[in-house]
Order: sequence, then structure tokens, then C-alpha cells
Amino acid sequence: MKKFLVIILIVFISFGGTQVLAQHNKPLTDSVIRLHVIANSDKIDDQALKLAVKDHIVSYMQEEFVHTSNIEDARIKAENNLANIKREAEAAIVAEGYNYPVEVSLGTFTFPTKSYGNLVFPSGDYYALKVIIGEGSGKNWWCVLFPPLCIVSSSDKGLSLENPREAKVTLKCLELLPKGVKLD
Repeated sequence: MKKFLVIILIVFISFGGTQVLAQHNKPLTDSVIRLHVIANSDKIDDQALKLAVKDHIVSYMQEEFVHTSNIEDARIKAENNLANIKREAEAAIVAEGYNYPVEVSLGTFTFPTKSYGNLVFPSGDYYALKVIIGEGSGKNWWCVLFPPLCIVSSSDKGLSLENPREAKVTLKCLELLPKGVKLD
């Protein structure tokens, strides 16, 4: 009987969470600007370059967005700075010793579900700044440019291409159960 009640509780929590997410999905897609940087290739050097380009762009746009409080103004600032953003990306590429071309564009692009700390952004179409380095055939980097949720440097967060850590898979619904509850 106890197991049955726990299962019913999990189902209700899951269903309720899905409904809340569905209700908030549309406004979220319209209230952020995402950043999508695609590396030239999956080689370690190209992946490190991708992170350097991302850091340059985020640093530059952080200064542009410092007094921006709404998405409309943020979009206008991003559009007005597109040429400068491209120059920042090119400068980062040259500073790292490469000569790759770079494409920079603003538009609506499809993103998968992504979490940033405790925030989860559902899959969907988001307005984004897209940066393609060289051939653009490598792994990519996503973050939220406005409001600024990707302002921390990759190196500050302990991310490393040399020592990747294994992902830990957990079930959130089981984490919510009180300690000591057995599901046998």
C-alpha cells in the first residue's frame, strides 16, 4: 500500500510539473536572448577556441546590457552591435593564433532542453545570437546572453577539456522523497 501511494504521489508531482512548465514555456522563449557558439571541429584546440570566443562575446555584451532591463531593448542592442560582436569574435580567434572565418547572426533558432544551474529552459524556438567558427562542424556551446546567465568564464567554473568529469544521472522525483523511504 505504501509503495502504491508513493507511485501515485510521483505521478501527480510529475503531471503538475509538466502543466506548470507548459504554461510558462511560451513567455520564456520570448523573454531571453540565447548565445549559440559552434566550434570549427571537435579537436581539443578548436573546442578551447570556441570557449575563448564565447568568453569574449559574453564580456562585450555584458557591458552593453549593463543598463538594459527588458528584452526589447536587449534585442535592439544586440542588433545594433552585430558588427562589433563579429569583430570581438574575430579578435578572439586571432588572439588564440587562428585565422578561421566567423559567421555571426541573430534570429530564431531551435534549441533542445538545457539547464543552467537550477534553471531549466525547455526545448523550443528562441531568439539567439549564433556564432559559427570556421566550418562549424564541432560541438557547440549554449547559454543565455540576456538576462546574463552565462557571464561566468568557463575556466572559472572548473570546466576543462583535458579532464572531463563523468555526468551523474539522478531522478529528481526520487530526490524529493523523504530519506529512509523504501520502494520495495
